Amino acid sequence: MRRRRAVRSAYDRVVVVGAGRAGVAAAEELRRAGFRGEVRVIGDEPGAPYDRPACSKGLLTGHRRPADVRMPVLDGADITWHLGRRAVHLDPDDRVVSTDTGERFRYDGLVIASGARAALPRGWPVGEAGLHTLRTIADAWALRGALRDAQRVVVIGAGLTGCEVASAIRTLARDCVLVDSMPYVLANAVGETVGRMVTREVARDGVQLRLGRRVTGLNRRRRGWLVELDDGDEVLADLVVTTTGERPDVDWLDGTGIDISDGVRCDESLRVLGVEGVVAAGTVARWPNLRYSHRPRRCGHWIAALEQGRAAAHTLLAGEREIPPVTLVPRFWSDQYGLRVQVCGELPSYAEVMVTEMRPGRRDAARAGVLVGYHDEGRLVGLVAVNAPHAFTSITRSMLAAPVTLAAPAPVAVTATAPVPAPAVGTARPAARRLAEAS
Repeated sequence: MRRRRAVRSAYDRVVVVGAGRAGVAAAEELRRAGFRGEVRVIGDEPGAPYDRPACSKGLLTGHRRPADVRMPVLDGADITWHLGRRAVHLDPDDRVVSTDTGERFRYDGLVIASGARAALPRGWPVGEAGLHTLRTIADAWALRGALRDAQRVVVIGAGLTGCEVASAIRTLARDCVLVDSMPYVLANAVGETVGRMVTREVARDGVQLRLGRRVTGLNRRRRGWLVELDDGDEVLADLVVTTTGERPDVDWLDGTGIDISDGVRCDESLRVLGVEGVVAAGTVARWPNLRYSHRPRRCGHWIAALEQGRAAAHTLLAGEREIPPVTLVPRFWSDQYGLRVQVCGELPSYAEVMVTEMRPGRRDAARAGVLVGYHDEGRLVGLVAVNAPHAFTSITRSMLAAPVTLAAPAPVAVTATAPVPAPAVGTARPAARRLAEAS
C-alpha cells in the first residue's frame, strides 16, 4: 500500500462537535486527506456512533438491535472519542469548546456538526409516561419496549419519520392513528403528486388518518392519553408518538456572534461566517447550495450529512485558500407500507411536474410504480420514484454525472426616483402534466 502523504495544515488540533453521520464523516476524511494532528470528536450520547435513520425502522419492529446499527468507523483513523459529553459553550476568540462535564477542549480547527433536537409544541407534557419523541437510539429502544403492551398508538406528524413509525406500528399489528395538518402525507418530502398517491396506500394499510387536523390538547388519563383535535374530535390511545419536526442544536453557540437564526450560517464552501477556522456540516449547517440557489438552506438527510462532513474537512484543511463550493444533490429513500420511496434533487413548487406510470391504467399507481420528474427551464432538478428502483437509479446517475451549472445570483433591487418600467411577465408553466406511457 502506498503511504498517504501528510497534508500541510495550519492546524495541530481539530475538534468535531457531534458524533452523528456528518461529524464522523468529517473526522474520517481528515485522516484520509493526510492530516496528522489531533482529531477529537465530542458526542452527547454515551454510546458509539450509529445510523440515526434506523431509529424509525428496524429498531421499532425488533428486526434490529442497537448493536446492529452502529456506524462503521475508518480502521486505524486515530480518532479520540469523548462521548457522553454535551457542548455548552464556544469561545471563538480563545478557541475553546466547553462541555457539561466541565471539560475544556482547545482547538485550532473546529467542525460544528451538532445536528438537531426534537421540537415539541410549547406546553406539551414532556416527560410523561407514554408520550414519546423519536430522535435518538435511546428514544427508539424505549418506544420499542412500550409498543409491546400497547394496542392503539397516535402518531403526530405525517412526515418521513412519522410515516415510517406508523408503518412499523402496523407491522406489529397495532392500531395506529396518524395526525397531520396537511391534507396528505409526506408533504415536504415528496411533494403533492406522490404524497396523495402514498396517502391512499397508507389508508389501505389500515392506518386511521386524521389529515388536515391540528392537535389542540394532550391529556394524560389513568390508562393512556386523550388527544384533542381542532375539529372537536377526540382520540384515545395507549401511546402518543410525536414527530412534529426538529430544530438545530445551536444553543451552545449563543453569544459567539455566529448567525444561528436557523442553524449555523455558512458560505458556499461550509465555512462558518464571522469566525476563523470553523466549518459546519449536517443538519445544523445552513449554506447556499449553488447548484440550485444562492439562498442559504439546511439539508437534513443522511447522504447529505455524509457528503457535507467530507467536504467540510477539506474546506477546513484548505484554510483561507479558494476551494470549490459544496454543490451536493440531496437524495434519500424510505421503505414503508410495501412501497420503496426514493427522492433525488429538489422539488420546487414552481417546477413543471411530469408523471410517468410504469403500468398505466392501474388504480394503485404508487404500488404499480411511478416516476415524477420536476423540471425547471427544461432541466430535470428533482425526481421522485415509488416502486421504480431501477428507473430511479438510472436517471439519478445521469443527474449526478451532469455538469454543475451554478445558479445565477438573485437580482439586486434598485431604488430609483424616476418610474421604472415593469418587467415582462413570463408565461406560467403548467402545475402538472401526466404522461400515459411506461418507462
